[in-house]
Amino acid sequence: MDIKKAISLILFVLLASLLAVGCTGSNNEKTSYQDAEWNESFHNNLALFHTDLNNSISAMDLTEDFNDPSFIMAAQNLIDDSQNAINENNQFTVSPDLQEAQKEWALALNDSISYGKCYLNMSNNSKNNNETALYEDLNDLNSIGSSMVAHMNRAATLAKIAQGTV
Repeated sequence: MDIKKAISLILFVLLASLLAVGCTGSNNEKTSYQDAEWNESFHNNLALFHTDLNNSISAMDLTEDFNDPSFIMAAQNLIDDSQNAINENNQFTVSPDLQEAQKEWALALNDSISYGKCYLNMSNNSKNNNETALYEDLNDLNSIGSSMVAHMNRAATLAKIAQGTV
């Protein structure tokens, strides 16, 4: 399987997982002000990551290689949006019921930054025609993506449990 097809498959799985995570409900009547605000931030950032990953897929479909400016921009947007989400996440003091969900979300965001950085590595390795490194990057991308989705799913599940919507 060529690298672009493999990455497209990985991104598709991530998008499908994000859609499932994004379907978590919100029951603001049972949460404090900070909990409701964190929950809103969580869902807004999930939507943003969905857009970032879609843009990554589009960039791959439209480019000849991973060194195209649109691919690099998609990777940088994912990194920047993840860092902004971390900063936002750190502003909230949530109830003990949501603290584990918030921690899992932070782990997912850190994975998302690593995911974007892996994209940038792929761009550099593509520019240098380093096929071996590209395949290593593909393995890293798969591993990081799996970890990111696992943390996002766990954060969503823990948030649902805390809100009594499970």
